[in-house]
Amino acid sequence: MDIVMERAVAGDVPEILRVRRAAEDWLAGMGIEQWPRAGVPADVVSVQVGQGEWLVARNDDAVCGAFRLLWSGEPVWPGDGVDAGYVNGLVIDRSHAGGGLGSRLLAWAGDLAREAGATALRLYCVEHNHRLRRYYVDQGFRPAGRGRFASGGTAVLFEKQLSG
Repeated sequence: MDIVMERAVAGDVPEILRVRRAAEDWLAGMGIEQWPRAGVPADVVSVQVGQGEWLVARNDDAVCGAFRLLWSGEPVWPGDGVDAGYVNGLVIDRSHAGGGLGSRLLAWAGDLAREAGATALRLYCVEHNHRLRRYYVDQGFRPAGRGRFASGGTAVLFEKQLSG
């Protein structure tokens, strides 16, 4: 699998949304309320891409994975003074699920965060998504508490220390 990983550009917005919408549908079909269907509009993703937040993995020029790398986890993560990178919205095209792409993207996020001076990589998921919680632990993240979504739901927080 020849994968190219790079910062997203404006033309990637429809592809990011295609992968995200397919993941939303798949999660809903599994009874997992991780993301609301069509919860992120194109104009919001477009602004985020313009701010350099989205990173993508491409296979044959099609986006097959994406995530946002942020420098604050608010409001879900409390501000605690830790220099951390925050992975948000990690999504893999279902045709690439199980092939190690998620691991590669998380490793890349860790590398980017470390290069920016972060000492930790953080992420979260809804509390009832046990499959994703196990996945994050398998990727070397440790549970680091609970947070609250603006909607009132509970998030499980995960953190991975980045070595120099």
